[in-house]
Amino acid sequence: MTKSTHRPIGNHVEGQSQVDERLRQAILDEKESRIKDLSQQIEVLQQTLQSMSSELRVETDQRMLELTNARLTSKMLATAMSDPPIPAVIDFSVVYNEAYVSHHTPAGLVETLMPDVSKTSWLLITSDSLVGATESTTLTMVLERAIPHGVAIALDVAWQPSSWGLAPGSKPTPEVLRRLHPLAQEASLIRCTSEEADEFFASHDPFKIHRSLSQCPGVVITGIDGSVEWCIGGRIGTMEAGMLNEQEHFFSSLIKSFAERPELLGNAGEGPGTDAVADPDGLTEALFSAAST
Repeated sequence: MTKSTHRPIGNHVEGQSQVDERLRQAILDEKESRIKDLSQQIEVLQQTLQSMSSELRVETDQRMLELTNARLTSKMLATAMSDPPIPAVIDFSVVYNEAYVSHHTPAGLVETLMPDVSKTSWLLITSDSLVGATESTTLTMVLERAIPHGVAIALDVAWQPSSWGLAPGSKPTPEVLRRLHPLAQEASLIRCTSEEADEFFASHDPFKIHRSLSQCPGVVITGIDGSVEWCIGGRIGTMEAGMLNEQEHFFSSLIKSFAERPELLGNAGEGPGTDAVADPDGLTEALFSAAST
């Protein structure tokens, strides 16, 4: 009798179930791997999008800044073109008289004068500015606000006895000297004649006058014969008689030269009261150019 070998039905079913489970797990593993891969791709895309958004935002901000700066520059240029330029040298008496037309109190005058005075390089003042109480008070208030702005003071003594109610040829009174002394102490540049130097500073030596004042100013003494003695920028010198064409224009031209080249005064950038030595060639050129004006 031939024997037949048969696998048990139960074992066959169990074996098929294991195969199916392994197949299902393999499919799940594949899907999980695919999901993980997709997640990684999505994360990379999100980071890329965020990076692109940030770059676009930076570019937008940069463009906005450029446009804002361009608009500001245009406004500044338009303002500069519409406003008259501020001269490098302002004559106090001139601007005071112009302002006095509409203002008669020192406070009102100061507020009117300061916008221009605070932007200039030099304020030219004569002794006549100290005569009237209103003008004198206004000047004092202007100086208190202008000097901290870096405005330099040029004092042209220009003594006129008649302006003070004195007879021609009169010497300055103690009251005149009292009023002028604080102004001389603040000056960066002083011009006077030899006679004025003796009467106001007790010396006609420009170096002695220079050393006697707190700011150690440049001092220019002009003679009626057209000569000039000077102490400027730590240097002293003279110009022969006949070299000076016109005294008033000489001083204003000299101030303009110092406005363009402040280092010629010798103490530019080193503070008041110093004796730094100015460039001799530049100083000589400025003096002779002003003398020939």
